[in-house]
Amino acid sequence: MIRGKSPEANLRLTYRKLFWYSVVASTGFHAILFVIFPSFNADTLAKQEKPIIIQLEEIPETKQVRRPPPPPRPMIPVASDNPEIDDDITIEDTDLDLDLNDFAPPPALDDLLEDMEIEEEEEIVELWRVERQPIPIKRISPEYPDIARKANITGKIFVTALVNRLGKVEQVGKISGPEVFHSVARVAAMQWEFEPAIQNDKPVKVWVSLPFTFQLN
Repeated sequence: MIRGKSPEANLRLTYRKLFWYSVVASTGFHAILFVIFPSFNADTLAKQEKPIIIQLEEIPETKQVRRPPPPPRPMIPVASDNPEIDDDITIEDTDLDLDLNDFAPPPALDDLLEDMEIEEEEEIVELWRVERQPIPIKRISPEYPDIARKANITGKIFVTALVNRLGKVEQVGKISGPEVFHSVARVAAMQWEFEPAIQNDKPVKVWVSLPFTFQLN
């Protein structure tokens, strides 16, 4: 009985044939290259390469701006670990060497009370309530306006005036009558002086009405 070759033996035989075929083909290929390029030189190939040019660009110098330093941080009190420092410090009494003779004496009590009465808002008493009405001691007649004289204007003016505790006209209120006489009547009324009105034996403020008559001779 004749045995056939195993597949493994066939594979080895095929591999050896392929190996020798490859060796022969490679040798022949190198021999052909040697014949075609007999004077191949590595230096010639190096000369044919183009040189590489590197250009350097100048980079401008960057100026560094100095920033102002930050403001100092506020100091934060920190508790001390030193046992020798007391938590509560008592300031001892200090004796002041003051000479009381250098100070002016205080004002009298009566003077203080008088100043307080003046500073207090003065009450204005109605004229019919006072015990004595103000008495004029200085009368000023107003000037006759030229425009009224030329226009032959006459009339009677009533000026309401506030007489204070000193008998002076403090302010002028309502004025009735021809308007052409108002300005001169106001100026004249502010110059009047009085003996002040009396209420409970004390001078008081009152409103009075001052009449002014304007007539041509």
